[in-house]
Amino acid sequence: MQDNAGFYAPLQYQQLWLWLGLVLLLLVACWYGWILWPVRKAAPKTPAGAHGTSYDLETLRASCLSAIDTLEREADAGRLPGRDAHQRLSLLVREFASAATGLPATSMTLEELRRNGLDQFAVGIALIYPNEFAPVAMQSVRDSAKTARQVVQAWN
Repeated sequence: MQDNAGFYAPLQYQQLWLWLGLVLLLLVACWYGWILWPVRKAAPKTPAGAHGTSYDLETLRASCLSAIDTLEREADAGRLPGRDAHQRLSLLVREFASAATGLPATSMTLEELRRNGLDQFAVGIALIYPNEFAPVAMQSVRDSAKTARQVVQAWN
């Protein structure tokens, strides 16, 4: 109601709006926390040889060597560009190591491979790397396939 001077007192907000605002702020904070929470799992601390071996290494090796031979034939026949062939060689060898160790070798850096005891494997991958990313391959697909075969055959 109006007083004598014509002054209207400010309206009071309902408590409901205060609580809804606080809940909204809490939801936004939780959303940011969920988005920014690190999802990358830590690399396993066990050495490469300590993983369970529920595979037949010789079968795995033969399969990988066969795939390398097929890839080399496709590249020699011109059905596969050199850069693609080098990238697929790297992927084949990394998939072999993943299957043999249980580690996610297809997505590990060279440093992560070394940290997990895969030093010789990292050296072989490092020899294929320049050919994967260079505008012009530094060595032929045949040489890279030879390196890939040596890495797979040397695996214990």
